[in-house]
Amino acid sequence: MSAPRIGFIIQRYGPEVIGGAESLCRAIARRLAADWNIEVLTTCAIDHMTWANEFPEGLQDVEGIAVRRFAVDAPRNVRRFNRCNERILMRFHTAEDEHGWMRRQGPRCSRLQEYLTAHRSAYDGFLVFNYLYATTYDSLDRLGGQFYLVPFAHDEPPIYLRLFEDVFRAPRGIIFCTEEEQGFVERRFPFDLPRHEVIGMGVDMPERAVAERFRTKYNVREPFILYAGRIDASKNCDTMLYDFVTYWDARRATGQPLSLVLCGANQLPLPRHPAVRYLGFVNEQDKWDAMAAARFLVLPSLFESLSIVLLEAWAVGTPVLVNSRCEVSVGQCRRSGGGLCFCNTDEFIAATDWLAGDDELRARLGENGRRFVLERYHWPRIVDRYVQFVRFEEMAAAKTPQTNPCSDCLSASQV
Repeated sequence: MSAPRIGFIIQRYGPEVIGGAESLCRAIARRLAADWNIEVLTTCAIDHMTWANEFPEGLQDVEGIAVRRFAVDAPRNVRRFNRCNERILMRFHTAEDEHGWMRRQGPRCSRLQEYLTAHRSAYDGFLVFNYLYATTYDSLDRLGGQFYLVPFAHDEPPIYLRLFEDVFRAPRGIIFCTEEEQGFVERRFPFDLPRHEVIGMGVDMPERAVAERFRTKYNVREPFILYAGRIDASKNCDTMLYDFVTYWDARRATGQPLSLVLCGANQLPLPRHPAVRYLGFVNEQDKWDAMAAARFLVLPSLFESLSIVLLEAWAVGTPVLVNSRCEVSVGQCRRSGGGLCFCNTDEFIAATDWLAGDDELRARLGENGRRFVLERYHWPRIVDRYVQFVRFEEMAAAKTPQTNPCSDCLSASQV
């Protein structure tokens, strides 16, 4: 029997793209290519704020995966979208207002939708990544229920829009990344969800992570805290920077406080501070080496569906410090025993002091995390669970047009 032909639908795709859902989609595509004939259907965008077309249109090979790109209809007017976002999310609104929000949210991609209409029957089924964007919402009717959703959902204002009820009713099944994500979606949508399961993702373990190689390359000799990821207010990084500077100023007279090393795309004004080092975007090996060299990794984010960076830190035996107001990060720490939590500046300072000064504690937390990743996030186990859960042979047998719920049917009184 030939491998099923599966379309992966996602708003952005490629090694240049930074994002949790995008990273998961790439990893799953590479790992399942031996079992499925995969083709990624995506846009030409890289930047999730503007959706500007940067990749060429057409079929390409990306890391051994066929990727079919379609041009976004028009870039997003960020200022207009922000005004719309505030009006819709904070005030009374109608169903048509929500549709207007989705049009501005984007990325609107008419050519992708036309392609799905013309070629859906050529695929045995689809995996659709990320509940939030127009590439998912606009595809619902065209996919006819022949898809599985990997939502990357968390408790954020947009998910309370009524139109997202369509997204969570329509799929054949839902794959969650964590128990917290599943529990939140079950509370948010009080109807019978499609068949669903927590699967998560695997971690691509490095062949070797060398702390001294990182220290030498970047001339980082002092002990440090690491932040790796998008440096953005939406990730609560502005608060983290304030907490760190407060910690450093409070400790510099009494000892050798840790410095802070930042890796990733920056979208914030960074403080001019002698203990804050911004390295920009680093390659994969440098990232692993940085994690091995760090005293601990900090994740201040309030909203996560699955924190991949926590799994990566644990994979090299590095403990973590997470925001106690993020249910997902706290859940990952609780199950692994691999980190500590903080909820304000005083707790950030206390936790940093503890991790900086207790080598035994840091080693124990790091080993707990490493064992947790090996037991639960080993790729062969994840691949087996995907293949068992996603039943494309049943979808191939049931290729008949279906009518999906449509938010056009909502009245203003229902919103």
